[in-house]
Amino acid sequence: MSHSVLNLFFKLIKQKYVYVGVPVIIKNFKGEILLGKRSLNMHTYPGFWGLPGGMPEYGEKLEDTAKREVKEELGVEIKIVKRAKDIYENFPTKEFRFHSVDIPFYGKITKGIVKPKDETKEVKWFKASEIKNMKLAYSHKEILKGERLI
Repeated sequence: MSHSVLNLFFKLIKQKYVYVGVPVIIKNFKGEILLGKRSLNMHTYPGFWGLPGGMPEYGEKLEDTAKREVKEELGVEIKIVKRAKDIYENFPTKEFRFHSVDIPFYGKITKGIVKPKDETKEVKWFKASEIKNMKLAYSHKEILKGERLI
């Protein structure tokens, strides 16, 4: 279900929910972090850079969500290395109207070549020093800071 349909649904029922996000931190052998630039037609944070990931489907394990979302957005398969040490929250703002809880995972690419797919317009490996000056989608910058990666 698209985010715009979800927004309409929640406006109609006037119910507020907390969503679960599963961002994935992928580093290369140089220590650079993989980010995707969100498509301009995305409802939240269009054109922003961010970690790959998304929301679990009903009944889906979080690790499976991480793998599925990376495959959908970047066209590669990953293995889960570990879960991040903390859980991070997004509170409603002008840009992001939902309350969400992010449970990040670290992943390692096992198959495929990274390329933008689905909701991703562009992908790029960034040095930590470059990310420090960027505005990222959701709480992705706070996640990278909390994990001591930037």
